[in-house]
Amino acid sequence: MNDGQGVLYYFAYGSNLHPVRLTERVLSAQLLGVTELRHYRLAFQKRGWDGSSKCNLVHTGHESDGIHGALYQIDADHKPALDVFEGKGNGYDDSQLTVELHGKDYSCFTYFAQMSHIENGLMPYHWYKELVVLGARHLQCPDAYVRSIESIESVEDPNPARNQENGSLLVRMLNFPT
Repeated sequence: MNDGQGVLYYFAYGSNLHPVRLTERVLSAQLLGVTELRHYRLAFQKRGWDGSSKCNLVHTGHESDGIHGALYQIDADHKPALDVFEGKGNGYDDSQLTVELHGKDYSCFTYFAQMSHIENGLMPYHWYKELVVLGARHLQCPDAYVRSIESIESVEDPNPARNQENGSLLVRMLNFPT
């Protein structure tokens, strides 16, 4: 998780996949690469504060399951800010795991939904699902993986201001150089 020099490694798998989204939250975030975490699957089952579903990592233990994510390096001093954005202690908890990237193992942290906030049957808002899709496309995740995210049913956000704010974020992501 920490290299001893004030650096942490973060495994992003949901709305923080895209560098635009994450660097707007954590200025020090540097993308190291894309990796697959075996024995897990992506689920839109975490109840957000806005009543819609957000992403969660679900451990299945099945070799055939895997989730594609981004390994980022961040300054340790910036983790508390990310914890606030992610709702640590209020929907998500952070946990350590090990991912492999370019033949090297990294001890990193990621966020898992708290059991009290898991609610199957909720749908993400269109903009939230698109954050995840654009991140996966930008990182060149496998087409089948991107299509599986695109196939998730989503709904319109009833809050026009939040919808517009996140629509602006999506435009910035689309205009980000590849």
